[in-house]
Amino acid sequence: MPRFSPLTLFLMPGALALGSCSGIPDGPLAADGTLCPGVATYDVEAIRAENDETPERAARIAELVSATPLPPGAEDAETRIRVRVPPGGLSGLDTRVTLWKGAGDVWQIATNNVDHHAPPPPPPPPPPVDENGAVLPGYEHLLEPPRPKPPYLTSALDAVSAAKVDAALADACFKAGPDRLPYDLPLRKKSERGQTSWLCPPDSAFYSAEVQVPGEAPRYISHACYMDFATSQFLSLTAYLDAAPALEAE
Repeated sequence: MPRFSPLTLFLMPGALALGSCSGIPDGPLAADGTLCPGVATYDVEAIRAENDETPERAARIAELVSATPLPPGAEDAETRIRVRVPPGGLSGLDTRVTLWKGAGDVWQIATNNVDHHAPPPPPPPPPPVDENGAVLPGYEHLLEPPRPKPPYLTSALDAVSAAKVDAALADACFKAGPDRLPYDLPLRKKSERGQTSWLCPPDSAFYSAEVQVPGEAPRYISHACYMDFATSQFLSLTAYLDAAPALEAE
């Protein structure tokens, strides 16, 4: 389940800036010629300048996503996305997702999500025994130790989700950035209340990802909370994709 209401957080910053906006700002355009999301509300150039002045944030994202799984084929994939949402606010969920294109240009996914607030599973029940304490025939398998949990779940990504990821990677607004959206986001125009920036709610989760496509250097993207940018839309899409559970062997 998502840790926030994207619609609620979408409306809040917009309400801050609409009262004082005048004119149409220059900025990156979507494929249909309209302004990319976020451009009318936030100071994109100031965000880009802060990104350039804080290269250590990219290194921090690289460190965070290193915890995501790397199944065979993912490590050397030319197209790969690694997403990490560590526990934050009231959530104990550590989200770790890797997406990559494998053989036949088919999207694959691996997840290793850990809920640090979840209680441990109960122990298995003891096997039935006879009056002498011997395990009844046919129940010996209950004495065997439980199978270890796999290090990750992995499968092909379903076709609908795969199409969404392809579209998000190709989106002109996502390509234009900005890549890293900070906790304190500068507004394009001062609000009616005199605010020059919009602050993320204090219990927001930090989303980050490494995005690798052929012929380009890796991009390290993040948001401190959901904002009206293609970067946030991309992070929200990829963080909540799931691998299909493996079928238990007989």
